[in-house]
Amino acid sequence: MNYREIKLNNGKVVTLERFEMTFTYDGLLLGRPNKEMNDRIIEDVIKKYNQNKVVVLTDDAYVSDDRLKPIMFKAELTSQPINDKEEVYDGSYLNVVWVGGDFKNHTIEKMLGDLNIGYEVKASNYEF
Repeated sequence: MNYREIKLNNGKVVTLERFEMTFTYDGLLLGRPNKEMNDRIIEDVIKKYNQNKVVVLTDDAYVSDDRLKPIMFKAELTSQPINDKEEVYDGSYLNVVWVGGDFKNHTIEKMLGDLNIGYEVKASNYEF
């Protein structure tokens, strides 16, 4: 296993192609976080993937009813094709977005490994 391979909590081994973290409310100049703003932030994240496969995990994403946790994490994962009986695909991919509060004592492997992603169900196959 190389440093980019990560074992998910279901045992699936994926390759981390890209990892990014930003502040959830980065660029907010006026106003206070609320449900409408949070919904818009999540919708904007999904739109940025231009219909590429993305799953946004919102379980445990909130500090309070109106405030998301302060850090948004994004990961692009690839792996072997899923459900590929005819072996026509070259691989599979899934973009994962989640919100967290702390990363100081966690590795990327631990953060991704602890998520309930459902890669086999949510990922899409691709071919070159």
